[in-house]
Amino acid sequence: MTPAAFRRHIPRILHQHSALSTVESGTAYEHHVIRLLTALGASLERIGGASDQGIDFRGKWKLPSHPPFYMVGQCKHYERKKIGPSVVREWEGVMSRQEPDTLGLVAATSGFTRSGISAALSSAFPIALATIQQDLQHEQGRGAGGNIRGFVWNRAAEPFIGRMMVVKKHYDVRLFELVDPAQFTIQLLWDGKPL
Repeated sequence: MTPAAFRRHIPRILHQHSALSTVESGTAYEHHVIRLLTALGASLERIGGASDQGIDFRGKWKLPSHPPFYMVGQCKHYERKKIGPSVVREWEGVMSRQEPDTLGLVAATSGFTRSGISAALSSAFPIALATIQQDLQHEQGRGAGGNIRGFVWNRAAEPFIGRMMVVKKHYDVRLFELVDPAQFTIQLLWDGKPL
């Protein structure tokens, strides 16, 4: 199946993800993250597989009025487990083999532990952590950033995304059927404008 055909089937796959193998649901999540980041200005290709050397996707991210920069990423599709410092330390090993002008992004469905965030914030490598959930409402057209629940970066990543702002976005319960009326996502802004 071509990557484009696979992406067209993601809503169906996500709906049936409980019946998918770990590999299939992980691959669907990788495509989901790539599509979301592409909507935010990135041009990425999926690398994932048995010999991916820890990299699930790579490419360039072009933010408004900012030169494009190279980015590599890893996706962690765990339904209930937050990512801890051991994954961040492994990611530092991947980043040690990259060019110095590369941003490393780790995306996770369930977020990161406090110690995982602390490990990323104290890293000498440019690292960003993104909590990106699989949300069928997003897949049905709620917007590019409809299911980013968290985004944080360290000091080394400032040259890449330092002008980015992260704001909390709430939804009007009259417009969306939400399980939790206090449900929110975040929105990424560049110079005060949504990406």
